[in-house]
Amino acid sequence: MTDAPWSYDLPWPIDLPPFDPFDLAIQADPFRHYAWLRTNAPIVRAGRPDAPIYFVSRYDDVLAGLKDAATFVSTPPGGAIIPGLLLMLDPPLHGPMRQTIGRAFGPRAVNTIEDRVRTLVATHWDRFLVSGGGDAAAGFATPLTMGVIATVLGITIDDAAQMRDWTNSAVDFIATRIRGVVNPHASVDSYAAMRAFMADAMDRAAGDRAAGRGRDTVIDALAVLRDERALTPDEANGFACLLFMAGHETTTLLSVNCIDQLARDPAALWWLRAGGSPAAFVDEMLRHRPSVHRVTRYAARATMIAGHAVPAGAPVRFLIASANRDMTRFADPERFDPDRRGSPHAGFGFGMHICMGSWLARLELRLMLEHIAATTGSIVASGERIPVTGGAFATSGLTRLDLSVSPRSV
Repeated sequence: MTDAPWSYDLPWPIDLPPFDPFDLAIQADPFRHYAWLRTNAPIVRAGRPDAPIYFVSRYDDVLAGLKDAATFVSTPPGGAIIPGLLLMLDPPLHGPMRQTIGRAFGPRAVNTIEDRVRTLVATHWDRFLVSGGGDAAAGFATPLTMGVIATVLGITIDDAAQMRDWTNSAVDFIATRIRGVVNPHASVDSYAAMRAFMADAMDRAAGDRAAGRGRDTVIDALAVLRDERALTPDEANGFACLLFMAGHETTTLLSVNCIDQLARDPAALWWLRAGGSPAAFVDEMLRHRPSVHRVTRYAARATMIAGHAVPAGAPVRFLIASANRDMTRFADPERFDPDRRGSPHAGFGFGMHICMGSWLARLELRLMLEHIAATTGSIVASGERIPVTGGAFATSGLTRLDLSVSPRSV
């Protein structure tokens, strides 16, 4: 058995530098690198020589790894388990926890807010349309997703804005705890403040319920589970924080990706107007340009991927965005085609950790596309288009998208 090759040892084409997940230019547009890796090196090592990360790019290998929760675990060796963070839990803890939390957050809970999400979409897009456009990320997608997550949780927009300010620092702290490393720049303060806010919100929800003023929100449902002792207070608070942190950022990026597709491909807007399914459009965007590009697991034991050895304890990053463009599974995979049929994509992950928020994201994006198609005559790129770069290469999309938009003629 041979170890996976190092990225910088491979014979890359002259116009492609060796794959480096921390290279900002590659982070901005990694798809040509993905295509070369799938053909020439389906598993590679990259990152620091003393701490290699294994990257897996082919569809079959990615899905096999995500399905094999015994070999590829979510909690790193020596890392901490943070209560309520389902993404970091392995069996036997994961199944019962996910099933319990599913009582608070699932398709039934999401469907109850459809009318409120539709109103939020119309409010924010109509305002953007009247203004003639601007930055679709800051001027539309961010306030929309913040409004939706506030509605789902049962908090105010102002509270959601405060939590957004806490998020980046909280994510840094959680990442260092999970990996069991020391980061002097990662402070517990923001995550502690977030958790305290959620605890107070659940206490208020429990008081309102006792007084006959209960509401149909995730905070209320989690408070019930906490008070029934189906969840500990730490688990309930942790899941509420996870839902906020994971929900608004990834859905904002996916929303902007959808709108960017409409701007770059006018035929896509006509396709929606002619009766094309917004749900199918969303599904193809999840395949073609998902906002999450990789999922990290850790080898629980020495194993093999694509004929190469992976040592026990090694971090393995399964490139779901690469798997979604594997030509052995998708015809003409680089083309956006909302009429596509075939293999299931991994845009929301795969296996037991498939995204719990997928129902909410699909609802929000479907209603967004329905409203844009009904109200908008044109969407044209008009200025800056700034991709996500920096960090650990977990998410991908645009942080800024300048557009000119005009209303549809009646």
